[in-house]
Formats: sequence, C-alpha cells, structure tokens
Amino acid sequence: MAKKRSFLNAVKWSYTANWGQRAFSAFFTVLLAALLGPKDFGTLTVALIYVGFIQMFVEQGLGTALVQKHDLQREHLDAAFWMNLLLSAALVSLSLVFSRWWAAENHQPGLAAVISVLSLSIPIQGLTIVQEALLRREMDFRALSIRSNAAALIGGGIGLAMAYAGFGVWSLVGQQLASSGSALVLLWGLSHWRPSLRFPVKYLKDLLAFSTSTFAAQLGVFANTQGDALLLGLFFGPLAVGLYRLGEKLMNTVLQTASSPIQAVSLSEFSRHQHSPMELRQSLHTCLWMSSILTFPALAGLAATSAPLMAVMGEKWNPAVDVLKLLCVLGAIYGMAQFTGPLLQAMSKPHYVAILVWVQTAVSFVSLVTVAVLVKHWSVQSQLVAIALARLASTVLITAPVILFVIIYFGNISLREFVASISSGLAAAGAIVVAVMGLSASGLLAGLRPWVVLAGDTIAGGIAGLGVLLALDVQLRNGLITLLGRVLAGRGTDESEAPLVPVAQGRREETLEPAPSACGKRSDQPPSLIISE
Repeated sequence: MAKKRSFLNAVKWSYTANWGQRAFSAFFTVLLAALLGPKDFGTLTVALIYVGFIQMFVEQGLGTALVQKHDLQREHLDAAFWMNLLLSAALVSLSLVFSRWWAAENHQPGLAAVISVLSLSIPIQGLTIVQEALLRREMDFRALSIRSNAAALIGGGIGLAMAYAGFGVWSLVGQQLASSGSALVLLWGLSHWRPSLRFPVKYLKDLLAFSTSTFAAQLGVFANTQGDALLLGLFFGPLAVGLYRLGEKLMNTVLQTASSPIQAVSLSEFSRHQHSPMELRQSLHTCLWMSSILTFPALAGLAATSAPLMAVMGEKWNPAVDVLKLLCVLGAIYGMAQFTGPLLQAMSKPHYVAILVWVQTAVSFVSLVTVAVLVKHWSVQSQLVAIALARLASTVLITAPVILFVIIYFGNISLREFVASISSGLAAAGAIVVAVMGLSASGLLAGLRPWVVLAGDTIAGGIAGLGVLLALDVQLRNGLITLLGRVLAGRGTDESEAPLVPVAQGRREETLEPAPSACGKRSDQPPSLIISE
C-alpha cells in the first residue's frame, strides 16, 4: 500500500528538491563565474541550446501525457519507454552530424567538440522520462528531491574541481554530464517501475493523441525562452551570450526556487480535479497565492541587489547588472504564467497551450530580430539591455493579457480575486526595493567590500519584505502561527495513510488511477496556508 500524498506535502518535498538543487546551482555558478569568464559560459550556452533542442524530440510531451492520463496502464509505460530509447539512439547520431554546422554558424570552431560530448546527455534523458513521470504522477516528490539535490552536488563538485585544474569550458561540460548521469542512476534506484520487453504500438498512439499538442507547445516555449540567447550568439558572439545568460540563470534560479515546486505539483493536482470545477478553482487560487508571496519578493530582492552581486563575481560581469533587473520583472510575470499550461493540460486542452505559446513566440521573435539588427554596432551592455527590453515588451503586451484571460475564464477566478491573491506579494516586493534603495542612499555601506554590501542589502530587504508580508497577509500569518504551535507541541505534520495508486483487481491490464486530492478545502474559501495533517 502506498501513501496518499497531499498537495501541500508534495509541494513541501518539491521545494526541498528545488531549494537544494538551486542552492547548490547558485553556489557553484558563482564560484565557476569567478574562475571562468563570460566567453566560457557563452560557449556552453550555445551548445546547450543545440543539444536541448534535440532533446525535446526524445520526450515529445510523453512525460506530461503519462502524468495526465486518467486510465494509465502498464502498456502505456512500456510503449513510451522504448519509443524514447529508440529516438535517443537516432538523435545522438543526428546531433553529431550537424554539430560542425552549428559551430560554423556561431563562428566557434571548438564548439563542435563541446556539442559532441554533451550529446551523451540525450540517451541519459531518454532513460529518465518514464521513471520521472511516474514519480510526479504519484506526487512522490521526496524521491525526486533526493535525486535532484544529490545530482546537483555531485555535478557541481566535479565541475568546480575541473575549473580549478584549468579545464576552462570543459569544466562546465563535466558539470552537466556528471549531474545528469548521477541523476539517472539515483532515479532508477529510487523508482519501483521497470520496463518489460514489449512495444505495444496501439498504446503509444493513445499517448501521442495528447502528447503531440503538448510537444508543439514545448517547441514554442523553447523557441521563446532560448530565442534571445540564440540571436545574441548569432549576432554578437559568446561574450554577449555569457553575460546575458548569467543574468537569466540567476533570475531562473530564484524563480524556480520560489515557485516552480508549486508548478511541478500543479499538473498532478489540477488533473485530479479536471471534472470538479470548484475544486479546480480553489487549487488554482491557492497556487497563485503561494507563488506570489514567494516569487515577487524574491525577484525584487535579486533586482535590488544586482550591482553588489555582480561585483562579488568580478568586474567582468558588471555589464549584466541592468539586464538582470529587467529579467527579474520578466520573471515575475512568468511566476503567474507557469500555471496556465498545467491548467489547460489538466482540462485536456493542450492544443490551446500550443496555439498561445506559438503566437507569443512569433511576436517575440520578430521583435528580437528587429532589435538585434538595430543594435548590432552598439556596446555589449546596450545590446543586452535592448534585447531584454524587447523580450519584456512582447511579454507584457502579448503574454500577460492572455495569462489573465486563461486564469479568469478557465480557472473560474474573478479579476478581483486574482488581484487579491497577489497583492500582498507585490507590496512586499515594493518594500524590499525601497529598503535597499534607502540603505544605498544613506551611504552607510559606501566603500565597503562588495560581499559586505550584498549581505547588508539582503538583510535590510529581507526584514522589510517579511514585515510587510506578515502585516498584510492574514492567511500566511495565521498559518505560520499554527505551524509554530504544532512544532512547539511536538505534533509535526505527518501524512495520512491511504492508497495512492489503486490497481484494478481481476483484470489482465493494470490501471493506474490518479490519487484523489488531499487538500480538503472548501472551494469558496480564500487561499490559506494548509498544513498537512
């Protein structure tokens, strides 16, 4: 009998996974950035864009289809596994064939060798898709947490050791492969499922009916998120890519640490309520609230401390200060946008996601190309800011209104409720910016070392943001008081025992049903900090 994992307990372990992984990632990124230069990071970025594009054809949305499938059977898992494995073998060869062409297009002859080695990550990914999808479907984020944290630590340690030994860009390649390889070994050790020697084609067709639209959306997301770095590489070279990508990596680290764990759980949670509109509404409402109180203050803090942060890593990274601030604004929008895809997928409307993503991608691509042509002869810092502004403008004009429409229409949440759910997070973000700016204007930290300034700004912003958040958000305040009371009383937050994956009896084919929700909240109540009993 498996344990019944509540939404909030799954979120807890999802946060454990992301906080550990992102903390290790940020730590090693700062150290590697101090040892290496923007060109090394830029070379790796261009190689990862190439390999990452090919990797999408391995998954093809099958992982999402396995999580969403209501009547999932063992044959679906076997079909997806062998499909992924066959595609991986073919795509590795394809990657090697076109690696020199990609290197020539980016005017980097040494890039082909980097791509060839990184192509080993393609079959590694193919061996993880089904196993990871099953753990996400079962909301077993404890196992995923162990895997991701250990892999990040192993990969970062190897990359750092290689950087100290003078391997340059190869230390970043080593970090990537060591992380993905150790993650694969740990995942298979933690998962209970193993493939059988069968390839039931009809079950693959059943999955492809859903995954095709999801894959189309994933291609659009890839083009949208990687388009700026791709254009920077083609127009301006690896130096601009490295500077821009570091700012984007820092923003993504904060965003993924703050709210991506909720998004990772949301598809499983929304899928449970796909036929219960009121419960789906409450789940979405809770996700938006939780994301806003974590994402907005965290990104505001990163933007406000961008100058001393870059100074800590060295003067060579100073041109990325302004672009990091703009990317933090973009990240705040993404913090809300990340739930629209799972919402539409849970309602069996993945084609809507594909359409919306590709419309936004087309607008973004046109604006980025236009700006890249206009600023081709500007300074590197000006080029970075122009690209970031173009990306932000297209997102505000196209993505943000669509996000709001999807949330209101498909999530059955009113505009007033949406504003109320994010208001305390916005207020806390504003308090952080004001506190850091005030401390800077006071001159108290002037002339001190960059890491001292960074620590002082972080402390001042943290106190101001947390104070405003606790003062304005009754749900958060009451939830923390309840949690503190339980910790002091020694009660803890144990999970209840119940079957997670009921298996049909007396049938040849075993059916894996999504587990029922354990939220237990009335759908007409405002979002609150739910403590798992």
